[in-house]
Amino acid sequence: MKILLVRPEPVNILQYLQIINSEPLELEYLYTVANNLGWNSEIYDGFNTKHSLTKTLKTFQPDIIGITGYITQESLMLKYTKLAKKINPNIITIIGGVHAQLNYKNFYCANTDFVFRSEDMVAFGELLENISQNKSDFSQINGLCWKNGCEWVENKFSPVDINTLPIPDRSFFYKNKKWFRYIDLKETATIKTSLSCPYNCNFCYCTQLGGKYSVRDLDKVIQEIKGIDAESILIADDLFLFNEERVRNFINEIKRCNINKKFICYGRADYISTHPEQIKALVEIGFTYFLVGLESSSDNELNNYNKQTSSDANIQCVNLLNQLNARCFALMITPIDADKQYFDNLYKWIIHNNVKYVTLSIFTPMPGTKNFEEYKDKLITKNCTYWDFLHLVIKPTKLSCFRFYFEFYKLTWKLYKFTQKTGIFDFMDFGYYKNIFGNYICKKLRREL
Repeated sequence: MKILLVRPEPVNILQYLQIINSEPLELEYLYTVANNLGWNSEIYDGFNTKHSLTKTLKTFQPDIIGITGYITQESLMLKYTKLAKKINPNIITIIGGVHAQLNYKNFYCANTDFVFRSEDMVAFGELLENISQNKSDFSQINGLCWKNGCEWVENKFSPVDINTLPIPDRSFFYKNKKWFRYIDLKETATIKTSLSCPYNCNFCYCTQLGGKYSVRDLDKVIQEIKGIDAESILIADDLFLFNEERVRNFINEIKRCNINKKFICYGRADYISTHPEQIKALVEIGFTYFLVGLESSSDNELNNYNKQTSSDANIQCVNLLNQLNARCFALMITPIDADKQYFDNLYKWIIHNNVKYVTLSIFTPMPGTKNFEEYKDKLITKNCTYWDFLHLVIKPTKLSCFRFYFEFYKLTWKLYKFTQKTGIFDFMDFGYYKNIFGNYICKKLRREL
């Protein structure tokens, strides 16, 4: 039997800029499971593939199409199931991915046959085997949502043992290495060494996934890293820097195996600021980018987010990474009560503390988080493509939507110009992207008038 595994095309401007383009690891896990069962599998990556999904469906003629994606791609995922059924009414459609894990009911429609709300690759294999054997009872498959006649059945979800994840078949990555990068790091691969997060920030979607925080055995992690033919690796854990002993053992194993790669990982400011020697050791073995959720320069805002850290820890974290010549890529949230003075002060704080790399987002309550329940009655749009952290989904309290966007994108552009001085964007035609970005902003502002 044949299965086509699909990642939809991007829908926001930053993804089109190709500053960051990650390996489709979630599809490669599925691809590996399907191949191990003897299925004929193919990956369609809408982020990069030039030919249409329609053409692929007609030429490959799969028996199953599996689609994964984020909230901004929800309408595309549903569109793809409709397209697949139109081309082949007998095709079986499966939807999964991080958005579907918590918002599975959004995909209950005539063109969807299964919604897979788990990272459980054993369960995915069971689903494929049941389908190939023409079974009609799927009630024992972990976390699966399926149609029994006209009714949707929601199987119980149990937390996944991350050590059951296979080492993925990276044939697709190796064939298309040139596509995948992390800013100035070319041909960047992706690995997963843990699920969920032990913290409980009320804005965070990722901490709700997986049922509970769990980590892979280090021997499996090192085995996978040793087998990856790539100079750079993104560790896509929601939080890699958490357990001091585990991080220390990771460093020792990388040294022992004489692994020479560049790494990117997520970490908290409080961990980084209180473990200077360990962070130094990580930099020495190749850690280049540390993605840090600073979120805010205000203790009051950090407390409102239940961040369980402080603005002092943020400053200490940035200072330490700057001293080590590592790159602190700061993730920051613009609250909806921001006024012009807030944007001006934030820029001054970033410049004063020499935060060279910043991703600025608009506060966005994600469906499935605690914040969403608080703000769901205040939403000004239900368009899922606006949940990209670059759009207002709640009306600002101190500025008009127009003025908020103006200040937000003005600051975003100033921060890009500040970062440009570091040289990490030298691979880009900045004039070309300036025109794209400028036109995008103008169109957005015109829509708000």
